[in-house]
Amino acid sequence: MNRIRKIAAALLAAIFMAALVPQTQVSAASARKTNEIKVYNYLVGTMGFNTAAACGLMANVELESNFSVKEVGDGNTSFGLFQWHRGRKQNLIKYCADKGLDYQTVEGQLSYLEYELKKSYKGVYNHIKAVENSADGAYDAGYYWCYYYEVPSNRAYKANQRGNLAKNSYWKKYKGYKGKQIELSENASAGTTQSSTTTSSETTTAAAANDTQRFTRTLKVQSPLMKGADVKYIQNCLKKLGYSISADGKYGSGSASAVKSFQKKQGLKSQNGQCDKATWNAIVKAAAKAVPLKITQQPKPLSIQTGEKATFSVKATGNGLKYQWYYKKVGAKSWTLWKGQTKATITATAKDCWAGRSVRCTVKDSSGKTVNSSAAKITITAKKTTAASTTTTANTTTAASNVSSKEVAVG
Repeated sequence: MNRIRKIAAALLAAIFMAALVPQTQVSAASARKTNEIKVYNYLVGTMGFNTAAACGLMANVELESNFSVKEVGDGNTSFGLFQWHRGRKQNLIKYCADKGLDYQTVEGQLSYLEYELKKSYKGVYNHIKAVENSADGAYDAGYYWCYYYEVPSNRAYKANQRGNLAKNSYWKKYKGYKGKQIELSENASAGTTQSSTTTSSETTTAAAANDTQRFTRTLKVQSPLMKGADVKYIQNCLKKLGYSISADGKYGSGSASAVKSFQKKQGLKSQNGQCDKATWNAIVKAAAKAVPLKITQQPKPLSIQTGEKATFSVKATGNGLKYQWYYKKVGAKSWTLWKGQTKATITATAKDCWAGRSVRCTVKDSSGKTVNSSAAKITITAKKTTAASTTTTANTTTAASNVSSKEVAVG
């Protein structure tokens, strides 16, 4: 009997412990959902951000603290929803103490966030406030917040992750509220458990991240110069399109000039050298299709008789290629445009006046970059005459035994 009692007691204890763990997990998940709703309500209600902006910030909160107001990191030097670090953590505590707030609550931390933004991060605040209320706006907010407010290591990579998380998860989840606050009783609908992609670690999120840099702000020349990974990315795109600029991550006059040239060539509405969203998308799209301009087959040497059809050909790689052939007479210092000869392969009737000429082709791509082919060598040979056509006139020479030729070096 004692043995039976011991077994029953052990079973009851096991059942109790098994039930306790899920209940603890449910409690933690419920607290996270509640904090998520509180953060959203404060951002759109108190701070006046639109839904896209709120989604961008919440994507960062998830990957900084998973909405835990007591989260610590970086060797116990960072704290809270946004992982305020060292001196900023102490500023949070002091601010809340002065205002009679609890620094370990959502309300206290978001009140300090608003204060810190308006005092020390005005540029970030203004940018987030101005993002468009769309999926792309959510990406913009998530990326920009990480890059200029959180500033983690490898920030361009992580900013892209968070931008995608904001766009692909939080925007889909909150866009229906259209900036309206959510009652906490609506937890079941707004705070439903997220997919594994949005609740996993930053490493898992990276698997779904788009490696392509996205538009986050209009690039323009100002003082101090605009800098960042986005500037360097668009500079590399322009270089791929054939523009001779330095990819130094600083948006100066050289970058603006290249952008302006691209805008004009593409017939874009804006042609002021500022890289707005439409220009950004057009450059990125063109760069993705860009093929380096290169001559792959040079014009070949040609030996031909006057009156025969002469064919010259060049092959090249690149985008939107245009061709123009030129000739140069012997002794000339410059090339003369060969009118009407604007194809990769051209045909013309050989003439005596070609004697002494050189020919080459200039190939131009859609960016305006050009490359010249090498020159070809041409030999023009006079037609041979037959013995039957000779005469016995003393002043006549035998054509068949006296064929002359003119060899013309081209290029």
